[in-house]
Amino acid sequence: MVPENVNRVELNSSQRIESIDVLRGITILFMLFVNDIARVSGTPSWMKHVSARVDGMTFVDVVFPAFLFIVGMAIPFAIGKRLERGDNLWQIWKHILIRTAGLLLIGVIMVNGDTVSSDGIINRQLLFLIAYAGVILIWNRPHGAKKELISKLRYVGLILLITFIFLYRGNDTTGIIQLRSQWWGILGLIGWAYLVSCILYIWFRKNTAGIVGVIVLLYCISIADAAGFFDKLTWINSWINIGGALGSHSAIVVSGILLGTMLRPNSSLQTHSSRMRWAVLYGLLLAIIATLMHSLNEIHLIFTYNKILATPAWCLLSSAYTIWIWAVIYWLMDVKQWKQWSKIVEPAGSNALLAYILAPILMYLLELIAYIFGGYNFYYALGGRFVLGFWRSIISAFIITWLAGGLRHAGIWVKL
Repeated sequence: MVPENVNRVELNSSQRIESIDVLRGITILFMLFVNDIARVSGTPSWMKHVSARVDGMTFVDVVFPAFLFIVGMAIPFAIGKRLERGDNLWQIWKHILIRTAGLLLIGVIMVNGDTVSSDGIINRQLLFLIAYAGVILIWNRPHGAKKELISKLRYVGLILLITFIFLYRGNDTTGIIQLRSQWWGILGLIGWAYLVSCILYIWFRKNTAGIVGVIVLLYCISIADAAGFFDKLTWINSWINIGGALGSHSAIVVSGILLGTMLRPNSSLQTHSSRMRWAVLYGLLLAIIATLMHSLNEIHLIFTYNKILATPAWCLLSSAYTIWIWAVIYWLMDVKQWKQWSKIVEPAGSNALLAYILAPILMYLLELIAYIFGGYNFYYALGGRFVLGFWRSIISAFIITWLAGGLRHAGIWVKL
């Protein structure tokens, strides 16, 4: 429970919940770290994702659902605010659909990096650098005096992206366009879950009980899919995993929407103490449900803790951890006003998408430099031993996030 001496001053309706931005920054930082450390020789199992069909989870398995949860927390502030001020509904749907399409496209680009043919028309690294340059130019949100110039560069970005699409050649694909959706990638899975959750939020945003019911329904879809209920929908299953992306992943986002809704100025929670008490109990409830569901793990794999299978127990427990971490950050930043420490992770949260794609961009640059100058890649060499590789991953994660922050100040802010 939250101590009674927590600041109970009524909240200003215009106050920004800074803890959400900081939590996003911390999550991006960890995303970069765990993606990099996975390629380091000798990395212990507790710093890697748990394999499919294994009952268990590490802290690494909490990072992706944490980001999904944060996506949900932001929806009531972004979409909800636009609905409340009377924005045209078609414009809101246009924004949602364009953002979803962008996430799916970038996700496809990223996953196809693992299946690109070595017999392509141009060098693999150069090909993907062209793609990422196109992404940055198209989705950059310029500001200030550079706005007009950068807006015109979107046409250059579109040409680069089209060039990439037609030049890409896969290992086992044929045709003029050989890009394939495969598993959509992390960004693609976020895109599908975002779309489903926005649809449901617009329908149920004024009905808290309805949002809770939707969360239950989405987890039921996940379990039903594991039982084979949707097996006959082969045309959908060939494109997207119903139980995962459209079921449990979306349930995490909607769970975040519920917390975000309770933080809005028009909610019943208008003091710091009431918000923290509600969040702690909300997380506890999800953790209890996860534990009870996991007790059925011998019946079917869907009741285990497993990220790859997107099991409900894993989703629920990860959501609980995310809520509790947010509550701690909220207490530090919004209640106690201890904000100086957050500057170390602030850049990642302020330019999250660019920070995420900067990692592969830098890897392709290093590979291209090594290719040109004799094949030695010092960065990969550091990953040959765990101690060096561990510090390599930590330092590179911070460098990338700070670089993303610096680029935003320079006018490069990639936002869908």
